[in-house]
Amino acid sequence: MKYDSTLKHLLDRFAADWIGLLAPLVDLPPGVQVEALDADLSTVQAMTDKVFRLHRPELGVLHLEPQSSHDLELPDRLLVYNSLLHRRHGGPVRTVVLLLRREADSPTLSGSLRRARADGQEYLRFDYDVIRVWQMSADVLLAGPIGVLPLAVLADDAKDRLEDVVVRMDHRLPNDPTRNLLLASSFILCGLRYNEEVIQAAYQRVLGMKESVTYQAIIREGVAYGTIAARQTALLDVLEERFGVVPPELVAMIHATSDSAKLQTAIRRAVRVASLDEFQL
Repeated sequence: MKYDSTLKHLLDRFAADWIGLLAPLVDLPPGVQVEALDADLSTVQAMTDKVFRLHRPELGVLHLEPQSSHDLELPDRLLVYNSLLHRRHGGPVRTVVLLLRREADSPTLSGSLRRARADGQEYLRFDYDVIRVWQMSADVLLAGPIGVLPLAVLADDAKDRLEDVVVRMDHRLPNDPTRNLLLASSFILCGLRYNEEVIQAAYQRVLGMKESVTYQAIIREGVAYGTIAARQTALLDVLEERFGVVPPELVAMIHATSDSAKLQTAIRRAVRVASLDEFQL
């Protein structure tokens, strides 16, 4: 969950940077502008990751689904999301899966889902794009917009020079709160492929580690990401266990709540109330 939370936060803050990175990879026009859309799919109990309106009407909608773990049912979920997004926002809907590590990959993620009748006649074909981050060039990512710099630590060609990648990333960052946010994001994403000792060694030169105020701020931000995501999940679990299907508008409110203390209070309230009508976030 902390990896999903980190990616969603980056996409919220740096949408233009991410679309700039993705555009040439999925054949979108250079410089295409976007507008974030509501990712809640109110007709079912479902929440996609990020959805953008592409500001050329004929281009439709871009649905971006970062994935850090293996999921055999992902192609089927993507089809459902694509259809529901088309119904809600219009089309066409371009679906892009962003695989953050090899463990999330699968032969089923071919970029095409096909279904056929018993006689072999194909009756459905759904195409989507798959981007495998580890196959990207760390140097290209380091030269890109600042909002996508944290992805550089996940590239295969960063493995044997992680400290250099972190230092070069730090040199690109402005000396303002954005620096802590992006370093925190890269620090968290490193956990997808490196152990703690390797990560600390790579960030030692940039942060001074435990003696560094910046390091402490980054750790606090990393813990906050994980705590918020965990409490959002726990709250939904309690509500679903007690009352069944949670209304989509309440699901959207919970995912939009980033106040950790408020979420913890809401979990306690969810245990006590007699019905969903009594529950207030």
